[in-house]
Amino acid sequence: MPEILGEEFAPFHVRLDRSPRGVRPPRPRVRPRDRLLNRDLAWLNFNDRVLAEAADPTVPPLERLRFVTIVSSNLDEFFMVRVAGLARLARRDPGFRLPGGLPVGELITQIREHVLRQKARQAVVLGDIIAALGERGIRILVDFGGRRDARLDAQIQARLPPMSICMRRSTQSPPRLASERIHVFVRFPGEYAIVTLEARESRLLELPPEGRTRRYALIERWLAASAARVFPDREVIEAFPFKLIRDADLRYRPDDEDTLEEQIVEAVHRRRRAKVVRLEVDAPSYSEGALLLATSFGLESGGLYRFALPLDLRTLARLHGLRSARRLRYVPIRPVVPAALRRAPSVFAAVRGRDVLLHHPYDSFAAVERFLAEAAADPQVTRIYHAMYRTTRDSPVMNALTQAARRGKQVTACIEIKARFDELNNVRWAEQLRAAGVEVVRPLGTHKAHGKATLVVRLEEEGEATYVHLATGNYHPVTARQYTDLGLLTCDRELAHDVATYFAALSGQIRHPVFRELLVAPGNLHQQTLRLIREETRIQRSGGQGRIAAKMNALVDPDIAEALYEASCAGVRVDLIVRGSCCLIPGIQGMSENIRVVSVIDRFLEHSRAYYFRAGGAERVYLSSADWMPRNFYSRYEIAFPVKDVALKRYVRDVVLAAGLADNVKSWTLLPDGTYARSQRSPGAPALRSQSLFEDLARRRYLHTTLAGR
Repeated sequence: MPEILGEEFAPFHVRLDRSPRGVRPPRPRVRPRDRLLNRDLAWLNFNDRVLAEAADPTVPPLERLRFVTIVSSNLDEFFMVRVAGLARLARRDPGFRLPGGLPVGELITQIREHVLRQKARQAVVLGDIIAALGERGIRILVDFGGRRDARLDAQIQARLPPMSICMRRSTQSPPRLASERIHVFVRFPGEYAIVTLEARESRLLELPPEGRTRRYALIERWLAASAARVFPDREVIEAFPFKLIRDADLRYRPDDEDTLEEQIVEAVHRRRRAKVVRLEVDAPSYSEGALLLATSFGLESGGLYRFALPLDLRTLARLHGLRSARRLRYVPIRPVVPAALRRAPSVFAAVRGRDVLLHHPYDSFAAVERFLAEAAADPQVTRIYHAMYRTTRDSPVMNALTQAARRGKQVTACIEIKARFDELNNVRWAEQLRAAGVEVVRPLGTHKAHGKATLVVRLEEEGEATYVHLATGNYHPVTARQYTDLGLLTCDRELAHDVATYFAALSGQIRHPVFRELLVAPGNLHQQTLRLIREETRIQRSGGQGRIAAKMNALVDPDIAEALYEASCAGVRVDLIVRGSCCLIPGIQGMSENIRVVSVIDRFLEHSRAYYFRAGGAERVYLSSADWMPRNFYSRYEIAFPVKDVALKRYVRDVVLAAGLADNVKSWTLLPDGTYARSQRSPGAPALRSQSLFEDLARRRYLHTTLAGR
């Protein structure tokens, strides 16, 4: 173990490398349908864990508010994608049974029951957060019933944002309404009105302060309570805010005569008119008006959700950035630039010395931006290849590619325009890059290019040298401060050869690529991952010490789960950090008693993927853009890249993986019944919060390749 980590890290080393005890257990006696948890219910359990973070009174109030808004945005996307897909399946074949034998209609019912419980809990948590913020000088007005405050009403009326009003007879269908926008339904005898707030952000209205208390009001709540004021010439029967969620699936044809960009733009516009999959009503009870709306949008009763809870809480996240409320948030992290890069005259000089590992957000994403900026400006750089999945509208990385092309360098960019909800931004970048002279590659077929890679070719004294950046996360400067991800800067020739092959395959120059070091989907990633797991099983059965540890966002693939079950039955110790959906069931005697699954939910979204296999002492470590899901293995272009530097292997194994597994502050343990329990600290054991540890390492005693092992 590297001396720089200090003695206190030794327990991680022991925990990760300990040998399994006992002999091989008997073969499983579990029915096939009980061998996997349902993916969608497992995801809802993940959202419950996010909600638990919002409910934690030890978390700063504005951070709690941020978590409660994430619950809402997560759920909206879940309905747009997963529930919409299940609903399409149910319409085509009402009797369809999902893997494991569960009828699709029954799953939709279970989802509804879980969501109702989750939203009821969210309403209670939000009330607690609003009260806590009110005590600290931030008052959010959400209740306008009872005795009216004329002065408050006048202040709100004077600041009302733009809105549109559409009148309809009760026998008429409502107008075509935008998804995810807030509307207010007002019913009168024989007719009704729909008031639409034109901009999401405008619904949170800042009012004049009262002393040192800042005040905000949710406009749709005020409109519903003040409908008689808004429509003084009509008899108001009821009024309530509502929101629609539509199917977000994009339909396009790769062989169509229109360009893929044209089809995507058209499909994004169609998304605004897609079938409604959920109608969410903010009201104390179900009403005739809510049922009228549900019927008008073609929804059955299961698609109507009523909560006494403000809609679309994402708007409240705006309060998180208040400058005057720093004490109500976590202390901002200060990402550092690794010493190897600080001291070197260029990124190229640093990487020639040794591989550089980046652990975001603890390490600054500026290191990646500098790599691209130097490549764009360096006259010795001749070619740049880059793959992008998501980025910002004003991306330093994209701007560097543009500048490189304008300086006469050959630049090839694979821009994935099918990245859900980022399609239009990516189409815009593709057009802008083409205009600057960049060759923009369109991936073959319907597969999404999800792998994160950059290749730079530079003329040096010895000839052409290649420099590579590979990562688990996007080239996105905003999420690089919000998500945990790992990246590698290297000039390893074998890896560079494979990355060049990957880009050639994406552009259609190679039909049957062969990779020496990389594991690539849809080629060999699934097969080789299974081989690595089965090799640990073989080693264990041969009297050796099999060992597997892995970290990912989701584990859904049934073949991978079965291979891990087999490894467990052989006695291989398997430790998994799975942030979101995990379909594998740990801790079942005779099937998975040697498997442990934990989930870490903390201030940063855990997004990095890392896989460790002991391999008879050779120790294979891979970082990847891919989760262990069928879509990542078969429907996306993905990369898993090896960490070859010995010190960096140790860092991934003994810090990234081991600290996550040892976290006893912000982690949850998956139980055999499919539920999660907060990980408990052993009596007398010190508290270990993995994200705080990573930040401390980067800030004060950062382990880096150029230091480790010397």
